[in-house]
Amino acid sequence: MSILRNLSKVINIFTSRETSKNVILSVVRTNKTFSGSIKVPKTKDKEPGEVIKWVLMMIPVTSFGLGCWQVYRLQWKLELLEILQAKSNSAPVEIPDDFEALESMEYRPVKVKGEFLHEREILIGPRALIENDVIMPRTGSLISDPKKNQGWLVITPFKLSETGKIILVNRGWIPQSMRPKEKRKPSMISGEVELTGLVRLTEVRSPFMPKNSPEKGSWLYRDLDQMSASLGTAPVWLDAKGIPDPPSGWPLPNQTRVTMRNEHLSYLITWYMLSAFTGAMWHRYFIRKLPLL
Repeated sequence: MSILRNLSKVINIFTSRETSKNVILSVVRTNKTFSGSIKVPKTKDKEPGEVIKWVLMMIPVTSFGLGCWQVYRLQWKLELLEILQAKSNSAPVEIPDDFEALESMEYRPVKVKGEFLHEREILIGPRALIENDVIMPRTGSLISDPKKNQGWLVITPFKLSETGKIILVNRGWIPQSMRPKEKRKPSMISGEVELTGLVRLTEVRSPFMPKNSPEKGSWLYRDLDQMSASLGTAPVWLDAKGIPDPPSGWPLPNQTRVTMRNEHLSYLITWYMLSAFTGAMWHRYFIRKLPLL
């Protein structure tokens, strides 16, 4: 009986061990199955090529926006030029006693009465002839026709009758052959005259243009402060208006170029072409997956 009891204990021990093993294995397997069944999504970083793709997309988009901006600027500049043309063709008014008011009157025609001081005359140039009253005006370029187009502007101090103040009047353009005063004596009238001129403000020297040299009598651009100090006048300048074909020996008046720098058309064409080209390259490379070359 004791033998049977001992055998029964041994079987129970092994049975209990096997059961515990099975339980442990079952738990382990269950845990493995459970852990494998749960999939935690990992955040996948964008590939570098994807980021570069959208960064490069900004080139055609930005270029197109700049082209649209230049369209607006072109329209604004054309409207401004129309305003200047209308202002220059408006009815003349009397020159104000306060010359500071002329700062806001550029291109406005004003009437003055007085006499020319021909002995203090200067020439500014060389300048090209400006023709505003013909169907096909010249561009005013010295290079286009230097022999026929190169000349000088005759600037003569003008003493106002009412106030005695002296201003500067651009009487007009003369060719190189008429530079000596002896050839222009018929135009040097004395006594009181009445004329109409367009108000002009001082001129900014171009980067590559030499400076004026008053001591040498060399004047290249319209510096009102420098000219008025040298000639003893007020810093006021009028471009004389008159008939386009004056008598022989007279300067040609109407030497006012009513214009402004306007390069917006070329700018907008450049931006739109850049936008179209880069946009096509972007589409070819990133959408159609084709080589650029």
